[in-house]
Amino acid sequence: MDSVSTSTSVVISGVSRGLGAALARRFAALGHPVAGCGRDREALDRLRADLGEGHLITVTDVTDADAVERWAEETVRRLGAPALVVANAGYISPQAPVWETSPADFRTTVDVNVVGVYTLARAFLPRMATGGTFVAVSSGWGRNPRGRLAAYTASKFAVEGFTRAIAQEAEELLPGVTAVAVDPGGGVDTAMLATCLPDEHTEYPGPEAWAQVAADYLLHQVPKEPNGASLTVPGP
Repeated sequence: MDSVSTSTSVVISGVSRGLGAALARRFAALGHPVAGCGRDREALDRLRADLGEGHLITVTDVTDADAVERWAEETVRRLGAPALVVANAGYISPQAPVWETSPADFRTTVDVNVVGVYTLARAFLPRMATGGTFVAVSSGWGRNPRGRLAAYTASKFAVEGFTRAIAQEAEELLPGVTAVAVDPGGGVDTAMLATCLPDEHTEYPGPEAWAQVAADYLLHQVPKEPNGASLTVPGP
């Protein structure tokens, strides 16, 4: 499959900060109209100002299926059918054994990391351009379990299985559309990583350096990979 055109739109969830914000800035710099969502209004206002005209940055909670559906409708109306959708919004709690993990933290992890991928797939898959790719952001801990991060590990294992299932559905019902799970790589110094690795996160590259590599990988390499694949962004 050919890589997506530089004139096609890109959808990213979780653009308030971290990987999502860095990807949004990088894709915009490459000439792609970007539709991004998040929950931090002030951070989104800053991102909107940075990107300028021709993009759609909205306050949308990915755990709210109706809100995501409205965002998808507006995205297609204003930016056209997306060629790339990146389900990036994520949540992680501090490291703790499962018996010390609160029910609220466990539920939030599943709601954001799993339900948030479902709502984007539900809203955007049938609206994607032919040749489009749906990317569910996974994690190395979604392939190799990490003790003291049971909720996060469970959520990312779920993302991997969910993505393989929707890839089968897309192959049958949405010709030309594919779905893959993508691990960001060996670690990126974000606020999320600092939450679970407070003594180690600064050892990793920042999101801007990561996005320089990741955007090109998502645009040009991922569409060539098998539908349903589990992939990893190469290190910057």
